[in-house]
Amino acid sequence: CQAIEDAYVLTDVLKSVNDTAQINEALKSYFNKRIVRVTIVQFLSRLASDLIIHAFDTPWSPHDNKGTNWKSYLTFFWKPVLQYLVFPAQFAYLYSYYPTGSMEDLPKELERIWKEKHRQTAEAAFSKSTTGLNSVSSKSFFTLAEAEK
Repeated sequence: CQAIEDAYVLTDVLKSVNDTAQINEALKSYFNKRIVRVTIVQFLSRLASDLIIHAFDTPWSPHDNKGTNWKSYLTFFWKPVLQYLVFPAQFAYLYSYYPTGSMEDLPKELERIWKEKHRQTAEAAFSKSTTGLNSVSSKSFFTLAEAEK
């Protein structure tokens, strides 16, 4: 994800460069635009990995004798906090980068286009399979789904 974000911002900065004398200033601009977000992402990743590696262990369970050291109890009691607060906040930040603004209805529109294209190619494949050596006697998924409505 970071590499894609970097490439987007670097491209955006360099597209206005018309002379090699402008490259240094453009790269400084790129650095200034990226440094805060990159630092936060690296910090969150390092913090998560350090916590997982050094502070946590197999969670304590009353059903077996596993996880009976202090790290296991810590993991047991922190698990809900991490699962429902810390990790969702971390991932919300990590995936919140929209350089061109809100995506609004774009994901729904892309899904609609993909479904329609898939429907067309699936119907074509089923039609093709009814002839020749690959004869299939059943109807396509889309036809069956429409019949159930």
